[in-house]
Amino acid sequence: MPGISFVQGQTTGKGAEEASLRTVCFREDYERTVHAADGTSFLGSTGYAEYPVKTVETADAIYLLEGHLYDVNDEERHLRSIGSKLLDERLEEVRAWLSDRDGDFLLLAYERDTGALSVVNDAFARLPVYHATVGENVVLSRELKFVRSLARHYGDSLEPDVTAFAQTLLFGYQLGTRTLFDSVEPVPPGSYVRIDGDVRVESLYRHDFEGTPRGDRSVRENARELASRFETACANRDTGDLPNVVSLSGGLDSRAVAGGYEAIGADYATATFEKPNEANTADVRLAESIADALDAEWERYAVERTEGHRTDLLEMKQGLNFLAMSFLLDFLEQIEARHGKFTYVTGDGGDKALPDLTPPREFDSRRDLAEFVVDAHSIFDPEEVTTLTGVSRERLVQSVEVRLESYPERTYDAKYVHFLVRERGINWLNHGEDRNRYYCWSVSPFYSLPFFEYAMNVPADQKRRSRLQAAFLEELDPALCDIENANYDAPVSSLRHKAKTLALDLVSRYPSLRDTVASLLRDGASDGLTDVLATEVRRAGETPFDDAALGTVVRNGEEYAGRELYNLLTLVATADYEPERPLRTDPTAVIADGSGYDDE
Repeated sequence: MPGISFVQGQTTGKGAEEASLRTVCFREDYERTVHAADGTSFLGSTGYAEYPVKTVETADAIYLLEGHLYDVNDEERHLRSIGSKLLDERLEEVRAWLSDRDGDFLLLAYERDTGALSVVNDAFARLPVYHATVGENVVLSRELKFVRSLARHYGDSLEPDVTAFAQTLLFGYQLGTRTLFDSVEPVPPGSYVRIDGDVRVESLYRHDFEGTPRGDRSVRENARELASRFETACANRDTGDLPNVVSLSGGLDSRAVAGGYEAIGADYATATFEKPNEANTADVRLAESIADALDAEWERYAVERTEGHRTDLLEMKQGLNFLAMSFLLDFLEQIEARHGKFTYVTGDGGDKALPDLTPPREFDSRRDLAEFVVDAHSIFDPEEVTTLTGVSRERLVQSVEVRLESYPERTYDAKYVHFLVRERGINWLNHGEDRNRYYCWSVSPFYSLPFFEYAMNVPADQKRRSRLQAAFLEELDPALCDIENANYDAPVSSLRHKAKTLALDLVSRYPSLRDTVASLLRDGASDGLTDVLATEVRRAGETPFDDAALGTVVRNGEEYAGRELYNLLTLVATADYEPERPLRTDPTAVIADGSGYDDE
């Protein structure tokens, strides 16, 4: 993802920072900017011209806003105000400001005299950012590749975190503040970070899913309020600077976004990708029907997973986005070729805000819940994860228990909801949207804090069997309820849809039954994917995986689903990859020498 990179320490100023900044200029239209470089601190950023980084300089400080504050009219004023509070560590004022914000942002304040940096991010960590100690330096960067490249300059190999690799093989993502590499951590959502010789991270905002204060209102009343807040979120994200392109599938979340943009009278087009071999024919057909119902412009793009796109995605996301999603790079490139730079609008987060996330059965203990999480959400079988990584099933279950214990809720139902939002949503799905930002600014109105907080306080019984979703869509446009949901092949308000959600709920109570059903439907991975994995394993150097176990998977590739093999391929490729080369050799450089500050 484009964005900021900061290094502080005794070895800065020797060229390693700028060399590492060049490695994250991923496309021909990228520029790199050096905002400050004084021998002990380095502050830079990368991105295309339209990528949102706003800078305010004064005699004492440099303030940067990466991203957008959607609910304010004067971003520069907020940048100055909160930036000064950050430097003074007036954290209660920052906390109050943060809890009222609707935005996808990082806000940074750099103190010229001391070289100290203070940072705050939004309540969903929508712009993932990492911190680490590399050699004698502290580094904070939006780019994991920048961190790894800088580490190589100082002879630090950043060893793989074997537990994180095991968690990722199991779930598709790491838990808590792990990344795939020892000593590199993401900044948690709603956090204050202070770098002044070392790193201090303090939580300023914490999600809590225990209460349901909206239970005194009917489903219809809650749906009406949510639709109003959603339309406000859509309007806030319709900045008018770039054309809006809504990613439209046959599901419920993307049609809600299109309906929201239609309801506010925004200019937008809709776009749908068509996978090879008619893999998502129903999605494409239904997306066209939804666009027709809204009288919206609709575009269809045939996409491919190419080796080049897999390589680019690995370079960009360093293993934190599933390589199976590489076809989306093709999709975004085609949209860009048609529209130029654009704002990409997705339905991400809708699967967390509106459905009932509470678990399908009761639990006797935190351990019981952790066992259920491992069984219900595993991609690879836990025993096979142990064979491949040496990390025992017991250790994996304990790592889930640790996360469950860290949440503020008391009930197991609420802790499970928190797990889905914090781990699956923020630690996994956020990286998919951030992948988009290498090409365009990517937004989702479902992650508007006023909308999300209200939605998560609607009681679970109003959300079951898609009751709230159906009422919400009807408030936006009744026609959206009449078109089938691709996931259930039935309209959301129909009896058939309710029956299918009930059947899914029954299956989800018993993960072993779910696995049996999945095995009956499994048609194995394509030979092409097995061959790609085999090639990657042959050329890989040292990885966190057992060589014999890897060989067994490759020889028996037909027994695995595509998502299992893609998950393993992503991790093998990441472990073997060395982030040395820039993707372009002459990125445009802008050197900010401080002469542009004012005294206001």
